[in-house]
Amino acid sequence: MSHSLLLQSTTMAQWQALVKDAESTSHLTLNIELESYLVFLLNRFNQRPDIVNCVLATEFLTGLEKKPTEQRDCLREVGDKCLLFAGFFPEQAEKRRVKIKYFIELGRTAYVQVASLSKTHSASLYHSLSCGFISLMEILHAIRGLSDPLNELMPLQAFELWVDAHSQHALTVLRRHTSALAIRNTSNNKLI
Repeated sequence: MSHSLLLQSTTMAQWQALVKDAESTSHLTLNIELESYLVFLLNRFNQRPDIVNCVLATEFLTGLEKKPTEQRDCLREVGDKCLLFAGFFPEQAEKRRVKIKYFIELGRTAYVQVASLSKTHSASLYHSLSCGFISLMEILHAIRGLSDPLNELMPLQAFELWVDAHSQHALTVLRRHTSALAIRNTSNNKLI
């Protein structure tokens, strides 16, 4: 891990440096728009421990019933929280008795809904967030690992993410835990 995090003067600059470090270690490169969105997202939720108490499906359904401008804000928040849960807090899936895939699918759907309610430039951003959800999640996984290698995905989480979401980061984690070769049959997405 680089020591640039320690040299940054603002929280925003610290998040920016951490995202850059995570991109480097995960061998992923986000475009400037997605990278900036992720930095602002991390900064916005930095002091929000209350998000662990939210019920995302309820927030999503409630958001669908609101006026279009309120709906967009509510669904954006659902997408953002899903990204944070899938990437930063994957253990929340187990606590809620769902797979991490649940957060991925709900988050992507929320961002697609936001895109449909937005003007051209914003619609493009939210469409990119939906399409790039896995890469963004993998950057967050890398950030977890940078802070402490013990924060890495658990083998079962990695296996599920590799099978369900084709996460390359999850496959890398699996390879650290086993020398066995898992092969996915792409016709039915089963392992053989």
